[in-house]
Amino acid sequence: MQCEICGREVGGQLSQSSVDGAIVRVCASCSKLGKPISQPRSNQFRPVSRAFQGRPLGSPSRQHEIEDPVLELRADYATMIKRSRELLGLSQQQLGGKINEKPSVISLVESGKFRPDDFLIKRLSQFFKIELLVPLEEYE
Repeated sequence: MQCEICGREVGGQLSQSSVDGAIVRVCASCSKLGKPISQPRSNQFRPVSRAFQGRPLGSPSRQHEIEDPVLELRADYATMIKRSRELLGLSQQQLGGKINEKPSVISLVESGKFRPDDFLIKRLSQFFKIELLVPLEEYE
């Protein structure tokens, strides 16, 4: 057998060690490079949870589960954000400081020239306590 690190032929048995997260079979001198594994793992790949065992790929996890509606950013998001900011008496700079965003980004969002990403939408929705995402069906 060969050491998987140095490649040296070993007459005896190789030990298993964890070296930089990889489990390798190593000789005695190379075993010092990692952490020894006391018992060999028969199956390194374990399922994440028991709920997934025995189910074919692509099958639904629960038959009664309702599918989440597809959400879309409101068409009037810029107006809603600007109106909410003004109702609280905040400037764009003050709002930016409170939600950790640049005032220039706030200005672009309020003018409708920049579509906020999901993270910014969430921060604005939580700060103003408004719904910026609506189900897609409302536009159809």
